[in-house]
Amino acid sequence: MRAFNEVKGKITNEFTQEYLSQVSIYWQKAGWGTLSDSLGFFKLKKSSIINDTLVIKYVGYADVFKPINFFKDTIIYSINMQVALAKDPVVVKSKFSKGLRWWKSIVQHKKENDVFRFSNYSYELYNKMEIDINNINKEKLQKKKLFKPFAFVLDNTDTTSEAKPFLPVYLTETLSDYYYSKQPNKIREEIKAVQTQGIKNESILQFAGGINQKMNIYNDFVNVFGKEFISPLSRNGDNFYYYKGTDTMFINGERFFHLSFSPLKEGSNVFAGDCWVHQNTWAIQKITLNVAATANINFVNRLSIVQEFKQVNKTQWMFSKDKFIAEIAPLKKDGLSFIARKTCLYNKIKIDDPAILNELAKNKKSEEVIIKEGARSIDSKDWNGMRPEPLAMNEQKVYKMIDTIKSLPAFKKYSDALTLIFDGHKKFGMIEIGPWFKWFSGNQMEKVRVRFDLGTTEKFSNALKLHGYLAYGFKDEKMKGKFEANYKFPSAKGWQINASYINDLDNGKVRLNNEDATTDNMFSQLIRRSYIKQKFIRVEEYKAFVSKEWENNLGVQLSFARADYDIFNPLPHRRFFSRRIDEKLINSEVAIKFRYAPGEKKIASHRKERRFKGDNPVFELSLATALPHVAQGEYSYKKITFNATQKFRLHSWGTIDYRVYAGKIFGDNLPFALLELHPGNEIYYYNKQSFNLMNRFEYVSDKYAGINIEHNFEKKLLNLIPFLRKTKIRQFWNLKSVWGDLSIPNRKFNRTEFGDYRLKSLKDNAYTELGTGFDNIFKFFRIDMVWRFAPQLKTPSGATINNTTKQNFGVFGSLRFQF
Repeated sequence: MRAFNEVKGKITNEFTQEYLSQVSIYWQKAGWGTLSDSLGFFKLKKSSIINDTLVIKYVGYADVFKPINFFKDTIIYSINMQVALAKDPVVVKSKFSKGLRWWKSIVQHKKENDVFRFSNYSYELYNKMEIDINNINKEKLQKKKLFKPFAFVLDNTDTTSEAKPFLPVYLTETLSDYYYSKQPNKIREEIKAVQTQGIKNESILQFAGGINQKMNIYNDFVNVFGKEFISPLSRNGDNFYYYKGTDTMFINGERFFHLSFSPLKEGSNVFAGDCWVHQNTWAIQKITLNVAATANINFVNRLSIVQEFKQVNKTQWMFSKDKFIAEIAPLKKDGLSFIARKTCLYNKIKIDDPAILNELAKNKKSEEVIIKEGARSIDSKDWNGMRPEPLAMNEQKVYKMIDTIKSLPAFKKYSDALTLIFDGHKKFGMIEIGPWFKWFSGNQMEKVRVRFDLGTTEKFSNALKLHGYLAYGFKDEKMKGKFEANYKFPSAKGWQINASYINDLDNGKVRLNNEDATTDNMFSQLIRRSYIKQKFIRVEEYKAFVSKEWENNLGVQLSFARADYDIFNPLPHRRFFSRRIDEKLINSEVAIKFRYAPGEKKIASHRKERRFKGDNPVFELSLATALPHVAQGEYSYKKITFNATQKFRLHSWGTIDYRVYAGKIFGDNLPFALLELHPGNEIYYYNKQSFNLMNRFEYVSDKYAGINIEHNFEKKLLNLIPFLRKTKIRQFWNLKSVWGDLSIPNRKFNRTEFGDYRLKSLKDNAYTELGTGFDNIFKFFRIDMVWRFAPQLKTPSGATINNTTKQNFGVFGSLRFQF
């Protein structure tokens, strides 16, 4: 048997599968070695010692030791290296180093190398996103009865790496033309080819497109999963990173420096990684960012970002390739996890071209994604010619495999069960039932309440949505219910009409407040403050509206509502407010509402629409007028309300989330149900928009102005406490304050100064709550400590803090899912 003469191989990052150049490879006993080339390949003469071990070393990675079998003629190895993230801070022995000098030179040349400095540019963008299930244990799964229908899937697990195998379960590809201009700031992406498995929704495709690729490594801060990380190229980077200059390499006659960086301090959101720097321009040719082990981010076991740039001419660099790889473990760190891999390739680059401005002139808003006709009908043969790089073997299997999985009855059974548990709804063809958590509930007025919902699905109609429910209270022996129809015009984008009828208790919900934990669910009584008597208004309302939303995120809604209110003890009876013989309290109103949300994005499903706000403020303005003598309405007033919300980041100091609002009601002798009822909270679950130490119906106003502001400074202060640095607990403070007043006629009409239940006015004063607390406790829990500063309450004689209905201090809990 002839002995081999050399060892060949390729060195790659185990997580990102990116090649690693300038890696040291040598024989442990023989002593000689070599370096991997610019594509990660190496060749090494055989060892003179029979039983020798190949040692692979690279800065920032765990060492690899590979015993070699000497009885094979030629050895070809694919060696994966794992990032070794330091959990302890680096001890710097000297203030001067080669790495620090290189970093300073990069910072000095940031302006001329920043890709976003160009007036405009365009390119052809290839986008590929894959989702894999990781940490699969074949033996355990094969023994489980639930997994037997999917046994064939295990044959598709990728075992090319030395780590645990993973199963590709989702893949989407898009090819598009991408246009950008700096002033005015515009982005246009025209998707000309797309194929996907699992997601057909166009809104979701837009999120998967290149429009959300805004990371700029030359910025001082980089946002990842909504968290702010300090860039290694930050002007203050030497306060957070240790820089080490390692190697130099020549590629096509050009010299590049290899710079590595690692965290200097515990607790900061920083990266570990390395970059290759062009000597002549000090531009980044390739950078790898690995999230440090101590970074304050939830559910993410590993996260790597790789960006490559190519030289367009002697002084200009442009995007070449991006990779974003994240391993997300929703339950436990070493259990089943998901790996999301996103790859972007850039070709056909044009810079500062007038033709780009002509394309951007087609935009109706600043950022626009267009899916061209026929983009989904391109066959696999054409895709093979259009793709800049071929699919890997496991990726080629994904399309066929997911089709097979979706056709299995067991898949539908399991997916329906998960949807029912987490979403609350169950579909039966054209109809659906749920949510299940509203089927049974209870309150002091109804004692036991049952409810059943029925709605249509997209199989009934994509444009028309019908929904209704019936409910019954066993104590009051009253039937309640709702019916609603919503129609979106397919041929008139952005237009919809809605008609509804409801006859039910208000169930603890305050209008314009979407975060209320209502009494209409089976968990509500568990978190109530039992010493506070529940207060209810029954509303019978007919309502209709027509709305239009333009592509620039400006929306207008015109509505008409006719409502009949029935008020229950301990609130004042409606006979005090009605001018009618039958004591009914009826109001008719027409209103117009304007909403402007620049930068907002939406994901629409058949049942609901989720809105994702950008960094810009969202404005809402509503004008309303009562219609006396129309549909039996008996009141006359005019109403104006304004509301502005925004959430944005303060560099190094977390996030600010605020809401400012104001309103004025012009009219006298109006019942409190038609005035502004400042939102109170009577449960132990913290409510973001309500005043948590104010009772419901405690204060009423006809003119008011207020502010809610919360500053979550994450770990900024907690990092000063040594034993808290390694935790992921975050800290915040908040302020809620409203000024209000009630006119003399409305004050007298609502009997605010006497009666069994006193409706109070703020009397030209402010109600203020100040709070602080801790977030991200065990990743999900939040604790709020709230103080009522004004007006201060005095505990009645003989009462204790546990049995009085009003308190100056309270502790509240809540759940939050966040990265």
